[in-house]
Amino acid sequence: MLPIFHKSCDDLFSEWERMLSSDGSCEMDVWPFLQNLASDVISRAAFGSSYEEGKRIFQLQTELAKLTMTLMMKVYIPGWR
Repeated sequence: MLPIFHKSCDDLFSEWERMLSSDGSCEMDVWPFLQNLASDVISRAAFGSSYEEGKRIFQLQTELAKLTMTLMMKVYIPGWR
């Protein structure tokens, strides 16, 4: 499991290094990167070499959660409010 973490973190750090400006500084929101890191590690561990399939599953789960929250905000149940 440790090599999976190492590979995913190494990929993330490489991506961050590409985003750096010439003076070596950059401002970014790391939350999306950390979410992708977690899904990347889980999908590599669960699906092995076909981890792109795992990433797609996590994207679909995120979309489903957003749609569910939107639906819950539109439902009116008498006496709820």
